[in-house]
Amino acid sequence: MRLGAIKIILLLSGCFLRSVEAVYADEAYDVDFHHLLLGRPKPRNTFFYRPSVASKASLLYTLSEQSVLGAIKPKDGSVIWRQQLNNGNGLLRASDGDNALLTAVNGSIQAWDAAEGRQLWRQTLDEDIRALEVAKEPGGGRSVYALSQRGEAKSVIRKISGQSGDVLWEHGDDNLLQASKIKVNTLNSTNGALTTSVTLNADKDAADASSIFLTGSATAYPLLVWSDRTRRDLRFNVPGSSRVLTPRLVSQRGKDIDKIQIHTSARIGNVVPLLVHCQSDELHWAEVYQLDVTSDVLMKMYDLPSLAGPLTYSAAVHGQTAFFIRTTDHDVTLFSSTSDQIQGQWPLQIVNHDRSANGLAIACAISEVNARGPSTFAVRSAIFLYSGDWKMVHNGEQPWFRPESLTGVVAATWAQLDFSHNLAEDLATESHTAIGSAYLHRIRRHAKLLQMLPRRVQSSSHWVFDSFLGRENPTQESNRIGHKFGFHKLIVGATKSGRIFALDVGDHGKILWNIEGSAVEPGQTWHIASIKIDGHVAGIRDLQGGLTRVDVTTGSIIEHGSERVEQSLRTTIEIPDQAGSKLPINVNADGTLGMPSQSRIPPDTIVVTRDEKMGVRGWTLSDSRSSLAWTFVPQPNAGIVSLASRPAVDPIASIGKALGDRNVLYKFLSPNILVIGTVTTDTSLATFYVLDSVSGLILHTSIHPKVDINHPISCVVSENWFAYSLFAQHPNAQADSDAESQPTSGHQLVVSELFESSLPNDRGVLGSIENSSRLRPDTTNGGSPIHRPYVVSQTYLVPAAISFMTVTSTLQGITPRSLLCVVPSLNAIFSIPRALVDPRRPVGRDATSSEAEEGLFRHNAVLEYNPRWALNHMREVMGIQKVIPSPSLLESTSLVFAFGTLDMFGTRVTPIGGFDLLGKGFNKLQLLGTVAALAIGTGLLAPMVSNARPSDSAS
Repeated sequence: MRLGAIKIILLLSGCFLRSVEAVYADEAYDVDFHHLLLGRPKPRNTFFYRPSVASKASLLYTLSEQSVLGAIKPKDGSVIWRQQLNNGNGLLRASDGDNALLTAVNGSIQAWDAAEGRQLWRQTLDEDIRALEVAKEPGGGRSVYALSQRGEAKSVIRKISGQSGDVLWEHGDDNLLQASKIKVNTLNSTNGALTTSVTLNADKDAADASSIFLTGSATAYPLLVWSDRTRRDLRFNVPGSSRVLTPRLVSQRGKDIDKIQIHTSARIGNVVPLLVHCQSDELHWAEVYQLDVTSDVLMKMYDLPSLAGPLTYSAAVHGQTAFFIRTTDHDVTLFSSTSDQIQGQWPLQIVNHDRSANGLAIACAISEVNARGPSTFAVRSAIFLYSGDWKMVHNGEQPWFRPESLTGVVAATWAQLDFSHNLAEDLATESHTAIGSAYLHRIRRHAKLLQMLPRRVQSSSHWVFDSFLGRENPTQESNRIGHKFGFHKLIVGATKSGRIFALDVGDHGKILWNIEGSAVEPGQTWHIASIKIDGHVAGIRDLQGGLTRVDVTTGSIIEHGSERVEQSLRTTIEIPDQAGSKLPINVNADGTLGMPSQSRIPPDTIVVTRDEKMGVRGWTLSDSRSSLAWTFVPQPNAGIVSLASRPAVDPIASIGKALGDRNVLYKFLSPNILVIGTVTTDTSLATFYVLDSVSGLILHTSIHPKVDINHPISCVVSENWFAYSLFAQHPNAQADSDAESQPTSGHQLVVSELFESSLPNDRGVLGSIENSSRLRPDTTNGGSPIHRPYVVSQTYLVPAAISFMTVTSTLQGITPRSLLCVVPSLNAIFSIPRALVDPRRPVGRDATSSEAEEGLFRHNAVLEYNPRWALNHMREVMGIQKVIPSPSLLESTSLVFAFGTLDMFGTRVTPIGGFDLLGKGFNKLQLLGTVAALAIGTGLLAPMVSNARPSDSAS
């Protein structure tokens, strides 16, 4: 009876799907979370800058390694605006007194409004930009100078208007660094004509461009600095002059100089202050200089003593004074450019959010100095750690930090920490041991429970009090580990830079821990094969055979090693053996299987692998052997662009679909369904195949001509239906190209549903057969008849491309699924109700009364993205590549986590509303007060009613 009531509620809810929203207004920003990230910052592309002349406060601007331009509020670390640029080696520049930023990525130069992030203009060049500078013109305005490389031996410099982006002139010359000579050309800023050319003899010191330090880029006079091969002598040159200044660096404690960094601020008058940061394997020291650019006089001001440990220097200007800031792992010290007197010193008080040993290793810093009096200063520094995180330090204290090390998530999975599994294991242990051992084991278990009793009672009292007030306290350990509704699950993920992290989804995506899982060199990628959760332990395997086991609750590394693999891996799967334990099997890059020795796998176990050359193959496993069962090879000149199978958690609540006339269409249900999409490169023909993964038979095929392979193609399979998206010609488009009544091509969403037969109450060819086998579906050899489904398909035109699709997941599968779609052009994730894309919707006519009773309505070929379907609400989620759902303990609610190259986003999805959960408007105190008032009123009125009742004698 209760199950029937639930089905009635779901049926009634399905009739009103148009009014159901993916995220309610009172749930947005409460049940969901969003880690809005910018990416790992580049120090040369990060600075404090006032967005306008009238602005009194500066903003922090950056162009990250992920080519994201953003503005950050230094007060709280919030992102004011951001823009995703093309991937490439980018440059970011600004000019004092203007309200514009200049970026150069590859060959594209763009100007942006510093306050709002609007694009002002764009100029696209044929060559990649190597250098970018902004200079003020004598008559007012600004000009942009871009240096690019044409070929191998020619450099081109262009002058671009700062107002319109037009190229005013360009000048080409041979490579400025050849045969240990540095060539410095001086050009006329008006017409680009060559005025002077000076060749500097580098004495084989500057072997290539990487040996030259180009500093002072914020000034009107760039400064050329390089060193000899021993890094003992520096070379200074002011462009336009043939004089080379050669100060000698002083070694400290007999240590050789391994690295040199030049820090300089804006030019103050004719003087450019410089700090030369020298590094050895253990020590850091610095020398401070001042260079007069008019007289070519270099004067050494003072030395800073050597210190051990990690530290960095940064430069800043306030008024007419230049400052240098030294940041170590224990303090922040402020120096003037003219004196070694300490202007200010603060102890460094920052929080270590990294569980790794070098979690607070400082890579560099960008600083700003403000005066609070004649001799009192405030220093604000953005510290960049080697892990990739940001930390803002204000006078030694940390007001905020940004977890930019979590960009580039390549793999993630759900982790459910439930102590009921541990109890089941304990009971199983006690039932399979001797009586004495089982009794002692039970006593120890009860003793542990008694130790936890005071904490459980305390947490229960808080939970009862909070529940009556309608609020949650997710910081409590009991709520975080096992919430009563299953909302407090964890996400364990890995990034391409070698980080491993855990998020608490129930606590607004709180970062529980963030550690270094693998030492990845800059520019390299940590390729993850799989992440598996076994109790409280997460096992992360990479494609090189490395294995890292981490405690999910604490983030401590349990095991870190590698196994010997003959070739690189594609992924790792787990198959239950005959004993019931999980057996890991490596899937090699070529699609073959790395079978472990002496393994006992149940016979006729099927594993499907994919290979770029051989296509898709099915393998039959038995014990420690694998044999090829079938192979799917695309057509000539065709490649596989998408492949999907049913989710691991995909429960079926009903084997049929009830029609309005009380008949039943039986679903074609098979856990072995595969959908493979292929595209031919010569004819642009897309073909989607539905395969049975056990036998390898093709059950259904659909063809789409004139497909644009430059747009993403994705597909998804669930229950008895599948969907895929692509950019192609509309199937109903007329052959006459002059027809303007309908579009001929566009972004399409195709939904198909599989049934056992086209007739109601019919089970198809297998309806009268008691036994059937998918391993032998051939009647000629005495096997079962081939059972192909009856397919109903429908195509919808959508306004933007879909890059990834999946479906919601609930515990019992009773709630209708929603189609989750990632739309990168809109920076959004949409939850499309399944009823809106039902392929059985009537075409060209209104629904009959019987069809309307099912919830069907007239088909519309155009499916607009309803803003109410957006899971991210008003947010913009960038770089999302994958979405993973997980069921909660409530049948109405599915948990969703999205990740990719940049952002991370998580939320709860109720496809037909939260029918089994009280809303926020439900007041428990008011309910108790009403019940209490009714009880008191009943008690007071009971004597009056009894007295007013006529006596038996009177009656």
